[in-house]
Amino acid sequence: MGYYSNMILIVIFAAMAAWLLTGAWRTRNLIYKDKLWSVYRILFVIAGVLCLLTGFLYTDLLDMIRLALMTLCVIGFILQRDGIGEEGIAVMGRIIKYDDIRSYDYGDYKKDSFRVYVVQENDPETRVILTLPKDQKEEVIAFLKQKMGKKYTRMKKG
Repeated sequence: MGYYSNMILIVIFAAMAAWLLTGAWRTRNLIYKDKLWSVYRILFVIAGVLCLLTGFLYTDLLDMIRLALMTLCVIGFILQRDGIGEEGIAVMGRIIKYDDIRSYDYGDYKKDSFRVYVVQENDPETRVILTLPKDQKEEVIAFLKQKMGKKYTRMKKG
């Protein structure tokens, strides 16, 4: 790969790695977390392994730096968790505070999980969806009622 293309990719992957690892840091103290292994996380692990394997093909220092930053991006994505914490609901490394939530709902999803649906105050058109393990359902519902019980609203799921 050329010098300039490597430099551009290094800057891009460094920014992405910083953003993803910052999001992983913010979501480290969640009380209820989504299921760790999903299809997306498995695909990212495969991409990370392939990224590491291509390190044997390149000998240039810039290529190695780019591959290391790509691997950091994969690690940052895998460490990010969606879930529910004391401050709010975390989705893709971003915490939505309970005060910023207009309404929420929950419902069963597949046989081993359930979903929590959230509508934000400043963006009522967009719904945030968390998929959590079904064995935590009663605890999560009780926790949500404690944190924002009056905001519970039945929603159309889809």
